[in-house]
Amino acid sequence: MGKMYENKWSRDRIIKEYRLLGSRKYRKKSGKIILEGYHLLEEAFKAGAGVEAVLYTDEFMGKAVNRKLLARAGKTRSIKVSTAIFNSIAQTDNPQGIGAIARIPGNEADFAPGDALLFLILDGLQDPGNLGTIIRTAAGAAIDGIFLLPGTVDPYNPKALRATMGGIFHLPVVQMDGISGCHKFLQERDLQLVVADPRGDVPYYHVDFTRPSAIVIGNENRGVQEPLLKKAEVRAYIPLRGKIAALNAAVAASVFMFEYRRQREVKI
Repeated sequence: MGKMYENKWSRDRIIKEYRLLGSRKYRKKSGKIILEGYHLLEEAFKAGAGVEAVLYTDEFMGKAVNRKLLARAGKTRSIKVSTAIFNSIAQTDNPQGIGAIARIPGNEADFAPGDALLFLILDGLQDPGNLGTIIRTAAGAAIDGIFLLPGTVDPYNPKALRATMGGIFHLPVVQMDGISGCHKFLQERDLQLVVADPRGDVPYYHVDFTRPSAIVIGNENRGVQEPLLKKAEVRAYIPLRGKIAALNAAVAASVFMFEYRRQREVKI
């Protein structure tokens, strides 16, 4: 198990930072996030994420499997706190008595030119559950990375993080300042820009995903913004037979990602 930091200054500093990391502004400034719960921390250790400090309670240590998880912290700073303190700083609704401070994973530098097969561009998604589910699915489909355009919910929002189920550690997720930087990335890699659009003119299964591509998924209500629609090579839709006009953003993204995966595997 990692060294137990009992020095009051160290404890107070870590607890204070943990609390501050509940703010998106502070997360961005510090380059750090909070990981809460057994599963998320387990995935962080598996992925070799930059965990800097772990906080835990006596109650958490009551189970052998939990003690085994904490032992994986190695030399990472680990401090015991009371249940009352942990619950007061916890970022989740039902705290499990374990949490960590970690470095924000992934950045655009992780996108190697030779790896440019499929990326997602998320344009203004507002629901953290949707975003987390998309990240989890993208990791499962082995997508090369995700760009988040301005207006998209913070991927390190506690609800979004939990919904990723650890997928956030397995692919780069990059928050962009605007469309221009994203468009430059696409041009440099000669990526086909595919917009998911219920009013599109090509069904998703007719899109040639054997070409290196980027798929745009739009805001849950307004869809994809006009500048991206104009830049699209393909505006693809998912045919629906019922009375619903469009699918949930996370479901739609999953349909496109696994169509890409199907075509790539058929080609192989």
